[in-house]
Amino acid sequence: MTLPSLLLLVITALCSLPSSDAFAWPFVSMTHHHHFISAIDRRCAPSSSSSPSSFALCMSNEDGSDTSSISKDRSPSIYTPLDRPLLAIVDTFSLTIFAAIGKSSHSSDGSLDLLAILVTAFPFITAWLATSPVTSVYSPDERSENMIATTAAKVLNGWALAVPLGVALRGVIKGYVPPVPFIFVTLISTLIILVGVRVLFNVMEDFFVELVN
Repeated sequence: MTLPSLLLLVITALCSLPSSDAFAWPFVSMTHHHHFISAIDRRCAPSSSSSPSSFALCMSNEDGSDTSSISKDRSPSIYTPLDRPLLAIVDTFSLTIFAAIGKSSHSSDGSLDLLAILVTAFPFITAWLATSPVTSVYSPDERSENMIATTAAKVLNGWALAVPLGVALRGVIKGYVPPVPFIFVTLISTLIILVGVRVLFNVMEDFFVELVN
């Protein structure tokens, strides 16, 4: 038997051997890989209306990964006044009202000094906004049947830290420890005003949302 005939016989015998998952000839593996890549290219091929994010989503789904859990993990857990600027303005207004009521009660003729009101409200507004990432007072509202209770609970969470800190900041600015009656009046009045104004804000917000929809 000549050498070319022997080589032809060997090649024919090798090609006739069955391939399996555990063993496959290199050209068979390359063919399967080519078909797999071609299938992905056809399924994930970008169209004129597709975006890079949709292509990435298609590629991630090829390995069976759960993209919904990834999107949930990316949801923010820290909320600042920038997340809800209108509500931050409402809270600032509430604390300014508290300062205005306090200043008018100490005025002999009931007149209001705008500068004195802002100076009084400043430590409380600063403490409220600065601690908001910790207290989550600007996180999305949980809508429930008892809106007043959920609003009061969220405000109470921020009030418990921000208002005592505001009292301490006011003491530092004034240079003396605030009297105990002032502390008690401040704690009670700020809680009532903050909760009341926020409840009113939520009612108005729901009204306008239903009006638009």
